[in-house]
Amino acid sequence: LVPFRSPAPAFSRNILITRDFSRAPIQTEPHIAVNPKNPNHLLVGVIDYNFAGVSAYVSLDGGETWIGPRQLRYLKDDQGSGGDPVVAFDRDGNAYFSSISIGVEEFRIGAAVSEELVSSIVVSKSTDGGFTWSEPVSVARSGITFRDIRYDEKGRLRGSIAFSFLDKPWMTVGPDKADPKRDAIYVTYTEFSVVWDIFYVEELVFLGNPRIESVIKLVKSSTDFTVMTPPIQVSPVVVRGYGAETTQRRVVQGSQPAVAPDGTVYVAWLDTL
Repeated sequence: LVPFRSPAPAFSRNILITRDFSRAPIQTEPHIAVNPKNPNHLLVGVIDYNFAGVSAYVSLDGGETWIGPRQLRYLKDDQGSGGDPVVAFDRDGNAYFSSISIGVEEFRIGAAVSEELVSSIVVSKSTDGGFTWSEPVSVARSGITFRDIRYDEKGRLRGSIAFSFLDKPWMTVGPDKADPKRDAIYVTYTEFSVVWDIFYVEELVFLGNPRIESVIKLVKSSTDFTVMTPPIQVSPVVVRGYGAETTQRRVVQGSQPAVAPDGTVYVAWLDTL
């Protein structure tokens, strides 16, 4: 069951980590972390289509053998997991797993009622090296917002509506700027907002003239989740429009944070400018 090749001197043979239990034998987007207290203790997070969620795998012998999968939960009131797993350890050997939790939010425009997907960036904690995990904690949540709202002479709602979705989280754990002797959790992500203008044909509501806003944001949390900042804007808000004539084609995405020994945080991301 383990594929083999003749490795270069610096590399081992290929070792299978994940296991298949269903008719969808697919695991994607792996991310790996090393316990700073024990370099033989490895943790891998994956999107796991066996369970339509995310799973963790643990190795205690430097990657020779793996134990798992260990399923992680999404928020109890949501519909499922959106993937994008990232794993990390703090200086004491506690493990953290960030991912996306997807839910549904209802909205109303006049007599029209509908719903849209929303998302949370969630983090779970393990105090036993990745074998068991806490309930996920939401560090940021998207939503549905109305902008520039007014009512016309017929009492119809005018303005625009924005459907936001949080995507591609990345996490690092490192010194807290306020007290570098303690660690903090730093999570970055992209907030996408699809903005639609509200139109009417007689009394029927239509949404048109869409454009996509994107922005990189960061949340800092204590390792016990008791102290957490509101989302902090890192990048400018940029716009990508639709149509051949638009000049707005900018998107930011794929952020990655890093923290220095003194707690200074650095964030890099893709900018299509």
